[in-house]
Parts: sequence; structure tokens; C-alpha cells
Amino acid sequence: MAGSELRDVLTRTRLEKAVAHLTDVDVVEFEQDWWDGHAHAPCLVVRGGRRHRLLRVVEAGGEALVVPFDRRTAQRWLAELRRPRRAELGIPAQRTPTDIVLDADADVLRCAGPTCGALLPVTYDGACPVCGGAPSEEKSTATGARTAGSSTSK
Repeated sequence: MAGSELRDVLTRTRLEKAVAHLTDVDVVEFEQDWWDGHAHAPCLVVRGGRRHRLLRVVEAGGEALVVPFDRRTAQRWLAELRRPRRAELGIPAQRTPTDIVLDADADVLRCAGPTCGALLPVTYDGACPVCGGAPSEEKSTATGARTAGSSTSK
């Protein structure tokens, strides 16, 4: 079996499983290249549902969708699903007691390596896991400025 034939068999099987929950589903046809108004995609034509109507089963956005058989109606439905939506800002979820919150001003040391900016825990002993250098005794602030023994010269 060629690669394209195997792909078609797997796609058809996936689309058939997507409508297996409908009552009395009969597969009428499998179209390998159906134009949905936006892209060429495989399409399964079935007869089923309560009224035993012709329906199309297509993939859009990684999901199998059941749309009306009429080409224009199906194209409008799919175009509506693909239409960009306004991003809605949501309220972030509450933190749980098991969440760990670190304060970059008080809870970390910055690596002393000249090209490394790794943040290490205050109680960290040993070489920096990023560059192998020793951590500095300076604490980093939120703006990136260093405190206590800054290495800037005048």
C-alpha cells in the first residue's frame, strides 16, 4: 500500500469514528480532495442522524466536524469557525498553597561569571550549573542592578 493510500485509509477511519455516535450512519463517499472554501481537505459524505440527511465530515483545526452537505452552507460554517476572534483577558487562577513564589530581590544570587546571568538560590553551594563559575555574594534587584559590592568602577 502506497503512502497516500495509507493516509486516506487512516483519515477515512478517523472521520468515520467521529460520526459513529450518530444513529444509522451510512458512508456514502470519501472525497480525498474537497475544497471547503479555504483549503483542500479530505471529506467523508455520510447519511445519518435523526432525519437521515446527507452530511459532510471534515477536519478543521485538528478536529473532525460534522457540517451540512450543501457546499455553500458548509463553507460558511467553516469560515465562521476560522474567523479570528477578539482575545479576551481572563482573571488568572488563584494560587494554591502548594505554589512556590520566589522574590528575585531577596531569594536569589546572581552568578559571578562575566558572561553568565544565572539566578541561583541563596543557599546554593558549589559551582554554577550553567557556566561552572562561583556564585557571587551580590544580590540581584528587579532592574538588574547589583547590590553589596558592585563591580562597577568609577
